[in-house]
Amino acid sequence: MLKYTPSKNALIIAKQYLKQEFRKIFADVKDAQFYKKIDKSIDNLEKRRGEISFWNLLAAISEGWRLNSVFTILSDEKFQWKLKDIPTNKIYLTGMSPVFDKYVIKKFNHSPEAFAKAWNNSKIMRQELTKAGLAEHKKIDNSPVSVYKLADNYRVFDGMHRVLLALTKNQKNIKAWVGYKINAKGKPLISANRCYFLSNLYNQAKSKDKNLEKSIVRIGKQINKDYRNGKEVLLKRIIGWSHDQKIKSLFAEMIK
Repeated sequence: MLKYTPSKNALIIAKQYLKQEFRKIFADVKDAQFYKKIDKSIDNLEKRRGEISFWNLLAAISEGWRLNSVFTILSDEKFQWKLKDIPTNKIYLTGMSPVFDKYVIKKFNHSPEAFAKAWNNSKIMRQELTKAGLAEHKKIDNSPVSVYKLADNYRVFDGMHRVLLALTKNQKNIKAWVGYKINAKGKPLISANRCYFLSNLYNQAKSKDKNLEKSIVRIGKQINKDYRNGKEVLLKRIIGWSHDQKIKSLFAEMIK
């Protein structure tokens, strides 16, 4: 049977992420008891609904809502996760939005030191980024950020807002969950939604020619190869649920 949860710490980080995102989604709710109930529900979700449901929810929030790589990275068996303090000047800054990226990526080339220096010297940048949302959020600002080791640096995949806030305060270190690549053969999960998209793409195409069929099958074969649950999702969630014989035959080609 496929083990969806790659490690205990990956599960802890995933739960932390969901708790943070629900606080952002329901930011207008000020009742602390509400969040305590949400947290408790998230803490028991994989036991109550099963591992698959838990990781599908993470994929829905990460990929569908936030358009980030949290689900892919945390579900990947390549990584071992450790909680530690890391130096802010060793963090490789990543994208947030066009306003932030104009500075973080285009102007400062992912450099935390360049960002911190400019923050102190540029009133225009401070005003622009503050207007774009760079402000303290007490409900989540104390949570560790999530990074993975990349050569001599740490690449952020969740928590850029908290990293930038730390840099504006000249913090030398920040608490982080750090992913270390220990298993070269490890693979991530793929969400059922990504596979279901291929089915919808074919069904909704005005012209269902051979080129389209070959392209969809090729993508499916790559999914089967690159994701540790690829075959299971294609077989059980698409072939097993579909009543369309053409879809069944196309997806069967993917897992041969």
